[in-house]
Amino acid sequence: MATFTITELESMIVVNMGDYKTSKGEKKLMTKDLGSCVGVAVRDPQTGVGGLLHVMLPHHGEAGDGMPFVAAKYADTGLDEMVRALVMQGAVRERLVAKIAGAAHMIRNATIPESRDISSRNLEAVTKKLAELQIPLLAAEVGEHFPRTVVFEPGSGTFRIYTPGRQERQI
Repeated sequence: MATFTITELESMIVVNMGDYKTSKGEKKLMTKDLGSCVGVAVRDPQTGVGGLLHVMLPHHGEAGDGMPFVAAKYADTGLDEMVRALVMQGAVRERLVAKIAGAAHMIRNATIPESRDISSRNLEAVTKKLAELQIPLLAAEVGEHFPRTVVFEPGSGTFRIYTPGRQERQI
């Protein structure tokens, strides 16, 4: 797994499941435990304003869990909310670009094909919403059968991916 220095850890903003955070410049955003969830990094390359969203579910309408509504849990509402926040912080909507990671098939189930499990539905919802918002998807590391931790630097666009037992990757 990833090894971070104390200084690096202190400089990171942690994004929890079903939440998003924004930052500017080299202030890093990190989210852990992306299994079937999708980490969506969006930024404006000119201003260095960016955000990281930890999507848990594809669509708000599928919730039905009786819990209070939290927009960031869902691909459809979470991306809308994060983009609004980025624009309020100085990002220019037309310059936004994205990178994603996650959507791993963590549980193998003989009755549900991988093409219809929650990870595939999350990935489909994220890519559809990015297309609807006309935000180009520059890179993705998705699928397979392992969790990921990601660290995003909005200023440079660096998107580092950590997986147990594998080398760090950047997309």
